[in-house]
Amino acid sequence: MIRQPLNAFLLTAAAVTVVACGPAAAPSPRDGAPSEARPSAPKSLTIALEGEPEYLLMSALGGGGGTGQISGNLRLAVHQQLATYDDLGNVHPQLAVELPAADKGTWVIRPDGSMQTTYRIHRNVTWHDGTPLTARDFVFGWTVQRDRDLPLSGRGVADEVGQIATPDDSTLVIEWPRSYPFANIIVDDSLGPIPAHLLEAIYQADKERFAQLPYWKGEFVGVGPYRVVEWEAGSHLVMKAYDSFYRGRARIDTLTFRFISSAPTVVANLLSGAIDGQIPRAVDFAQSMFVKAEWERAGQTPVSIVQPTHYRHAAVRFNDPRPREILDPRTRRGLMHALDRQALVDTLLDGQAPVADTIVSPDDPRWEWVKDVVARYPYDLRLAEQQLASVGWQRGLGGNLVNAAGEPVAIQIWTTGGQQNEQEVAIVADSWKGAGIAAEQFIVPQAQARDNRFRASYPAFTMTAVPLRFDNLTNIHYGALCPTEENRFSGSNNSCYRNPAMDSITDGLRSAIAPDEQRRLYRDWVRLHTEDLPTFPLYFNVQVTLFRDGVTGVKGDTKPRTTISWNIAEWDVR
Repeated sequence: MIRQPLNAFLLTAAAVTVVACGPAAAPSPRDGAPSEARPSAPKSLTIALEGEPEYLLMSALGGGGGTGQISGNLRLAVHQQLATYDDLGNVHPQLAVELPAADKGTWVIRPDGSMQTTYRIHRNVTWHDGTPLTARDFVFGWTVQRDRDLPLSGRGVADEVGQIATPDDSTLVIEWPRSYPFANIIVDDSLGPIPAHLLEAIYQADKERFAQLPYWKGEFVGVGPYRVVEWEAGSHLVMKAYDSFYRGRARIDTLTFRFISSAPTVVANLLSGAIDGQIPRAVDFAQSMFVKAEWERAGQTPVSIVQPTHYRHAAVRFNDPRPREILDPRTRRGLMHALDRQALVDTLLDGQAPVADTIVSPDDPRWEWVKDVVARYPYDLRLAEQQLASVGWQRGLGGNLVNAAGEPVAIQIWTTGGQQNEQEVAIVADSWKGAGIAAEQFIVPQAQARDNRFRASYPAFTMTAVPLRFDNLTNIHYGALCPTEENRFSGSNNSCYRNPAMDSITDGLRSAIAPDEQRRLYRDWVRLHTEDLPTFPLYFNVQVTLFRDGVTGVKGDTKPRTTISWNIAEWDVR
């Protein structure tokens, strides 16, 4: 049974001006009029977004930072790629006819570790301007992704590929210089496709102009079930079903995405019926649960999908931390025992999120591989005191901890602004104060929240999260990815944890193909992570997909997490 949390903001939701939108659903037939005598009305759906996307093709020419997830949520509505995951973690071919496989001769693994995969593309796919999709569009996409002269936010699998041959317009033969475990599951747009017939000549002539083309936004032409027909900056984006979509026309005729940065405004519009639903982050968990409860109180049956999407953790500073004792794993273990992580879940997410023991979540199939090697840290102040005493931290006068030199132990915890983040850091600080530690909370000022150099300067702990994706598993503790001046403090190893054993395991994970080898490496990674604690696992943050009664086919994000729009052509309204 879902409990219904209340937030103070809800008291003002009704007073927020409702965004002017079209009707949430087509009007019902008049009583007594035979429905078979009239053509069915066009179907439409209006959806709230937390803001305006910067680009639609997520990995192309930006699209990162604060708008990356927004772009990602829309991507498969207007575009497609070779394959996709579903909500159960199964992988399906998309633009490819089938996935490469060793027993079919389309995935060849050579003794030296190099590989070859062959993808055959559906022959009846067309771009939204009617031009047929060809293998050349994937080669062009790969070329663009690898171009260091372009301001790309990420290059993904493109850097793993050594060469692509196109024996005909419907075949890609991809050469991989080294083993890559996902060579048969290309589920992002790192190989495109990008329409060569529209953009290749411009790219070759003027890369700066290419990067600024309106194509990447309001004039986007893709191969997805919907096409962009209107983009009003600061207001909304309208998509229409593409009649010639190769898998059949989408069931909903028009999708309107409203850019609403105010969560209370989203709540008010959901309750008024001005919008039909929200995809993750337009409103937070508590707000989603409030709207759901209000709809249910009115006798409706809304769509509500709660999914773990992020590994929420405290990054531990390893380069010159304050206090220095944080470098001792006994200190980190003691602090973990002093953390009431269940209180975090109960307070922030109404008990509906799992406590994290490592980055592998309990709903991940690989959890069965690793659950018996996890070092666990139950909330236990006695065990915390024992561990901390072993590094010389003892109770002083007044009950607070002092170090071996008799100096008070103080730990600073950083986080960014926002209701959930600030509640979270307060709970962590209270837990540690219960163990006698002077825990200081620091909310990073908004002006400095995007300053990578400043964010990397935290003295002890910083609260953060990463999406539940394989690349985050392999990046989060990899020594070479420490934020430094050389990489403009953009490295994803926020802790600056450097351990040759972890790097070796991570390198293995990036190339292991055999399931038995993957299982061994996952176990080694989790064992080392939970024993050494370069990050403190807190919980798995959840996000909510919420739609009104009458919306069908919505299944939430994929596993692993990629995009909510993976099956958007199957969504329907009644």
